[in-house]
Amino acid sequence: MISIKYKLENAGWATVTIGNGTTQERFGVSYLHDSLKELAASAIKIKRKTDESVIFMEEPGEIKLLLKRSQETKLNFELRWYKDWASWNMISENDYEVIMTGETTVSSYVNQVRNVLIKIHDEIGPELYKEKWIEHEFPITEYEELK
Repeated sequence: MISIKYKLENAGWATVTIGNGTTQERFGVSYLHDSLKELAASAIKIKRKTDESVIFMEEPGEIKLLLKRSQETKLNFELRWYKDWASWNMISENDYEVIMTGETTVSSYVNQVRNVLIKIHDEIGPELYKEKWIEHEFPITEYEELK
């Protein structure tokens, strides 16, 4: 099963913790990429049976969470570490280290993302989120669809 925690830190920074039931990995997340919105959108798209990925940008480097439907209700995931920003073509998409793999259900993934959004919405709110996250608004449309 997958576990996802996302915590806003000081202005422009968050921490994401992703687990597979055996281990957990924690990473810094920069405001340079709208990771929370991409995470929320991935849950919506996964429900519609598409494969997805989510970028969590560090400075430097990035984490990429790949999500692939394996069956009607099953989802395989892989967490990749890039030493630089592959999403900005600063390193090859093929130059990564796999740091975690796992299997979960579609509903478990969607619920993990939903819980992240609800917690941020209830504890921080959209206005303070925008103040802390600087470049990006709280993903209210995705939040409304997932809650």
